[in-house]
Amino acid sequence: MRRFGLALATLAISTTAVVGAAGTAAAQDSWPVDPGPGNPVRPIDAGPYVLTSDQPEFYNPADPRVRIITPFGHSTKIVCSGFRDLTHCWQADRDGNPHKLRLIFGFDFGSVSAPNVFLYPGMVPGS
Repeated sequence: MRRFGLALATLAISTTAVVGAAGTAAAQDSWPVDPGPGNPVRPIDAGPYVLTSDQPEFYNPADPRVRIITPFGHSTKIVCSGFRDLTHCWQADRDGNPHKLRLIFGFDFGSVSAPNVFLYPGMVPGS
């Protein structure tokens, strides 16, 4: 039982360290520039159109929405752009600074496709 408690405490501390590091990532990015009316790749407030890992639907493979692995869930602004699919996304940190999310998975081969999955910078050490 002691080993389980120690393992659980270690996991909690390491998770807090990863989330804390992600929350303090350097603000080197900026929000995408809006190319103007008529352009098909205008940035949008993507909050209602994406899933984060704190939502049960995130784990449903039949749900075609974009997924974002982030320490903030939907608590901060999420902006995405793309033509016919959200191919570039940014999310604000707790201070409102934008961070470009890294595309880690997704493909579209016509009848076979998988939704794009983005990763918040710093969620995985070295990312």
